This record gives sequence, C-alpha cells and structure tokens, in this order.
Amino acid sequence: MVEIVEVKKNPLSVLFLVVSVGVFAVAQLTDPENVRFLAFDSAEWPGRWYALVTYGFVHVDWNHIIINMLLVVWIGTWVERLIGSARYALLVFSAIVAGGVTLLVRQTAGIGFSAAVAAILFYYHFAFPWKRELPLGVPNIVLPVALFFLSTAAIVFGWLPAVGHIPHIAGALVGLVLLVFFRRYHRPIDDDPQDR
Repeated sequence: MVEIVEVKKNPLSVLFLVVSVGVFAVAQLTDPENVRFLAFDSAEWPGRWYALVTYGFVHVDWNHIIINMLLVVWIGTWVERLIGSARYALLVFSAIVAGGVTLLVRQTAGIGFSAAVAAILFYYHFAFPWKRELPLGVPNIVLPVALFFLSTAAIVFGWLPAVGHIPHIAGALVGLVLLVFFRRYHRPIDDDPQDR
C-alpha cells in the first residue's frame, strides 16, 4: 500500500482518497445531513444535477468508506499508473455517472465510490485475467466474475437491499468497455517486477 504515498505517480488516486475521507470526516464530526446536498436523490433531480457526480464521494458508514478507499489504494493506484491519470479520470467519472444514471432511472437515491471501485476492479482483473494475484493463487478473473454473479443473484433474490448492486454492475460494465479502448495505451508499471 506504499503506492499511495507516491503522489506524483498516483495524483488522482490520492485526490479521490482525500476528497472522500474529507467528506466522510465532515459527516462524522458534524452531522451526516451536512453532506446530504452531495448525495444523489432522484426526487431532487434535475435541481441537484451535480449530485450525479458528487454522490460518488459521499460515505457515511465506516465499512463503506474503508472498503472503497482500500480498493482505491490497492488497485486504483495500479490502474492509474497503467493507463495514465487522464484515462483513469475518464474511467472513474464515467463509472460514477453510469451508476448515478441507474439511480435516476430506478428513481432512488445513493452514495459512495462503489461504482467507480467496480470499474477499477473489473478493469484491472480483466486486463490481467490469468495472473495469480488473489489468495491461494486464484487467477484474477475469478474475483470479478464471482462479484458479478453475486450482485446479479442479490438483485434477483433481494439480498442486501441497501447495497447498490445495479450501480456496481453499471460501473463494472464501464470498466470492461473502457478496457477495450484503453488496453493499447497500457504502460509498464515501474515498481512491478512481473511483466504486466
């Protein structure tokens, strides 16, 4: 996790982490209602149009921010190095907007960086599907495929209804689509001894 300290190599990952933690700190130290204007709520569309993006940086639950930010540090830093900061920004913001559109279409509300995290996770693990970086030497492709089937099952069977499974899937699809377009721009990741 030392990658996040190398700000010059991961400026956007650091920025996303700092903004998300900052918004979370405001919510925790004051009142979550103080950041509500950043959350997406279809009932307040189009008046709060900006929330189609800002909702991605809002977290009010410890588990939610810890998981999302750990994945930004763990995988986001590598993806940012792999495709460059400009393409990484396009990946992240496209996923957030795609997740927000699903909230709008379904006429619901939502918060969190999870759609972007899904895009980052699917991008990386499908870019290197047969590398064995997961526990027990499991190939990378197993994680996103398992997550996709679990999210689909959760939607079908109504498991964990407070979780935004549909925005997660939208983000994952953005990651896969942009992988097709960005793969040719992959650059070597200098700290990785293995050929990526």
